Amino acid sequence: MRIAAYGDIHGHWLDFRESVLGLHARQPLNLVLQCGDAQPFRDDADLEYMHCPSKYREPGDFWAFHEGIEEFPVPLLFIGGNHETWGFLDQHRDGGQLADNIRFLGRAGCMTMNDVRIAGVSGVFSPKHFDQPHPRPPYATSQRKQATYYNQDDIDRSLACGRADILLLHNWPDLMNAARDASWPSHWTRVGCEYLSLVVESLRPRWVFCGHMHHRAQFRVGSTEIICLSDFHRDPMNAVTVIEA
Repeated sequence: MRIAAYGDIHGHWLDFRESVLGLHARQPLNLVLQCGDAQPFRDDADLEYMHCPSKYREPGDFWAFHEGIEEFPVPLLFIGGNHETWGFLDQHRDGGQLADNIRFLGRAGCMTMNDVRIAGVSGVFSPKHFDQPHPRPPYATSQRKQATYYNQDDIDRSLACGRADILLLHNWPDLMNAARDASWPSHWTRVGCEYLSLVVESLRPRWVFCGHMHHRAQFRVGSTEIICLSDFHRDPMNAVTVIEA
């Protein structure tokens, strides 16, 4: 099974599709994975649920896929990041089909596709909100920041998967601090989250893919290869990797 994994796409769905088509033409892909900050905005109302300064709220082009004007060429499975329309995604908290060939894994959990078991944890870490429940949609836009965080229930749900072949994360696991090199920004004193490292060590996947930091980095822990991917729009060469599973 040939799988392409991508980092953050930030609403550039048409460009994302063109990149996938290019890879698919060279050698057919069976599945595409995406590590959050996908920004599947259907309309302007969805934009209001993304936590960020208003100047960064751009509609993107997912709406064309949602309305059936455009099609994604290969089955896609993605998780959520911290820049999403969580008001929409939380209507599919346990996962769901958002458009033809486009599926959201959910807040946390796992599923099997073509005998490959894929687990995921959406969002980023906040110590303040880790023990709090997610807001329930429809919720006030004042809660949109809280909606970007995973919590203890999400971690427990991912641990309940038992084992996985692939783990999708948005936030980095703090295991990645051992991979620090000269390419890392100097202000990154420490990165990642210990709870995600716990998930990695418990599920023991063959591959872990993560996004969020817009920086390519790679580290091996036992039999697990952790590959953190860059931002597709700004750094496309470092935002994708292809594996055989």
